[in-house]
Amino acid sequence: MAITVSVYNHTTALFLDQSVDLNSLKLMLLDDSASFDATDAHVDDVSDSGGFEVDGGGWTTGGETLTSVGVTTVTTNDAMLDADDVDVTATGGDIGPADAAVIYDATSGKPLAYIDFDSSITAVEGTNFLVAWHDDGIFTLSYGGEETT
Repeated sequence: MAITVSVYNHTTALFLDQSVDLNSLKLMLLDDSASFDATDAHVDDVSDSGGFEVDGGGWTTGGETLTSVGVTTVTTNDAMLDADDVDVTATGGDIGPADAAVIYDATSGKPLAYIDFDSSITAVEGTNFLVAWHDDGIFTLSYGGEETT
């Protein structure tokens, strides 16, 4: 299974102008109707105004809030976004099937990253739906420009 994380065209600019509220980042699950479009500017564009959202069974409508979110320096030109893994036990029904997810800033509604699971994932009642981030974080943003004097 090849999980891919893609960032939106505006993601780097949002971090550079410090408009991302790290305390309000959420992870919304999406069904197989959703797809990545780098030009999407609002979470409603990604989720079809909630039409593609997967919730219930213990997964919160609007997505789970990311915890322990941080941005750290990787190299001179690279910064990494990371957070605690998201782990929700399915209660009162199944969670899923989910084929993708979007990380977005709930304060602004701006999507930051799209995660394609490469297949449908379901947590049956009593089991956990786990999104475990890579040891290298959720994603890395790079600045490739040159300094001018």
